[in-house]
Amino acid sequence: MTALAGCSSGPSQQTETTAATTESGGDETDASDTAESTDGSGDSGGTLQMLATGSVQTLDPINAKGSGAGYSQYNRSLMQFPNGLYPPEAALASDYSMSDDGLTYTFTLREGVPFHGFGDELTAADVVYSFRRLAGSENSRNRDDIIGETMTVEHEKDASLSEPTDEETLADYVPGSLAVEAVDERTVEMTLASPFAYTLFQIAGGTFAILPENAVGDVEGYDGEFGYNEFFSTANGGPTFSALGPFEVDSWTKGSQIQLTAFDDYYGEGPRIDGITYTVVGSGNTRLSRFQNGNADILSEMPTASFNPSNVSIDETTGNRSVGTYEFDDGTTVNYGEVPALRTEYLVFNTLEVPLAVRRAFAYAMNQDEIAANVYKGNAKAGYHITPPAPYPTFEDGVTSVETYDRHAESGYQSNTEFGADGYPYGYGATLLDEARAVMEEDGYGENERFSITATTISGDDAYGSVFTRLQSKLRSAYIDMEIEEAEFGTIISRAISGDMQVFGLGDGMEYPGPQNFLRFLYGESPSGQFTRWGAEGSYFTEEYRQTTLDAWGENYAADDATAESRAEAFQTIEEMNWASVQELPTVHPTHQRFWHDYVDVEMHGVMENQTFDQLTLNR
Repeated sequence: MTALAGCSSGPSQQTETTAATTESGGDETDASDTAESTDGSGDSGGTLQMLATGSVQTLDPINAKGSGAGYSQYNRSLMQFPNGLYPPEAALASDYSMSDDGLTYTFTLREGVPFHGFGDELTAADVVYSFRRLAGSENSRNRDDIIGETMTVEHEKDASLSEPTDEETLADYVPGSLAVEAVDERTVEMTLASPFAYTLFQIAGGTFAILPENAVGDVEGYDGEFGYNEFFSTANGGPTFSALGPFEVDSWTKGSQIQLTAFDDYYGEGPRIDGITYTVVGSGNTRLSRFQNGNADILSEMPTASFNPSNVSIDETTGNRSVGTYEFDDGTTVNYGEVPALRTEYLVFNTLEVPLAVRRAFAYAMNQDEIAANVYKGNAKAGYHITPPAPYPTFEDGVTSVETYDRHAESGYQSNTEFGADGYPYGYGATLLDEARAVMEEDGYGENERFSITATTISGDDAYGSVFTRLQSKLRSAYIDMEIEEAEFGTIISRAISGDMQVFGLGDGMEYPGPQNFLRFLYGESPSGQFTRWGAEGSYFTEEYRQTTLDAWGENYAADDATAESRAEAFQTIEEMNWASVQELPTVHPTHQRFWHDYVDVEMHGVMENQTFDQLTLNR
């Protein structure tokens, strides 16, 4: 989930649908052909030229979870992260309040907020429709964000609506029962099943973008004005898509380019430019070349092999954001910004295909410190947990999240299980090939009984390609023969959903800074719906480990009498059981970079990454 997607924000790991394409996917557009000249007077117009690793496969926020290029430019939610900073602020909501019991949220909507095309001005009925689609549409890949195990809006369940082996789809939701109500035209009331501290963060995400009521009829109670593909895709001359952001979709060629134009009736200040063009370029080296040649205005993430840390000069640091300059080898200098990302890069194992011994051999062979230093050029922190350091659960007053993260990995500080008592069990900052061979031999493998596995990496992602390449020779000595293949990002996500890969590299950005954002996918409650399939029938899993995580989640995190301390304990336990089970093997927590030319006036974004360019100006 890289490039212009943000975290996801990233969306969560189970729902990203961006597709990466190669640079041959469409005609390259020179910035001089499309960007208007400006006079430096502020509101000077011009078209911002951006590069995307992945094309937008759909404009539907509940299907793509905001994972395509430019989603934060043409969509709007009730809340927003201004310039990618948190806490969230009101966006389509002008005011909001929470009841004393933490269950009921009341939002007052802004007046006079028009949709781009279909639909009149924003009303509470549009919010109800959008949230009902998220919870109940057959096209929703993100039901867990609204009726799952974390932020759960009150709703009715009917067990007869769900297949016994398909609980993960949340298909027991009774259509129309979602506790989101239009109190009047400008007021929306939402009631949760239990308090959730990050509610406002959650609904600030792209998957909660508000669409006009009855745009499509894929949810009970609405006939739909347009066909699904007509509204969200290119059928019948589409898209007829309509939303509320400062830019509207002008034209879209899948796998090639999406063009946005300024929406003149946008409710907020701006936009100050005429439009944005996102051109899909799958190769990181080609993206870098286009930026250096002036055919792109902003570059998000330089290929790790090309990045030289000594070329960075930091001039100012505000909070955790640093800005300065970057000098290329030819002497050209551009603006540079960096911020530690609420993000984890990791390997995902399909436990239906890969035995535990093999997964542990991977862990023994990996040296996260070496990857952070040499693959990421020191622009990342070695990853030993799925939860990033900043939001890692703390246990003692005076001990920070980062300190807890490090001490737990190094020595087992505040460990909850025997498996984590001594810290990271596969070698902290070390490669343990003797142990890798031993764990394989204990499972019956050897020179005459080798395990063959295919690792899938994102096309154009040199970091994961390098990680797998470094592992390849090490694993060979541990009786594992690994083939490495590349695939477009959207293809990887589709294949992960269908479960036909053995191991692949993925990055996940947080939608809110809480450990449950990631750990909800690792405790084994609904294994058939997770990329790892851990705990599913026929998977390689240990029942003791799975029961430990289920108990931790049910008794410590989700219990009615749960406390901050019991939740922290649950999170630590699930992290340790991921060490034991190696469902996901963390590699690093990266630093997010941005490079931009002098004529672009833009602020470096914060850790939530998604940023709207309504205040950006160009002065070419």
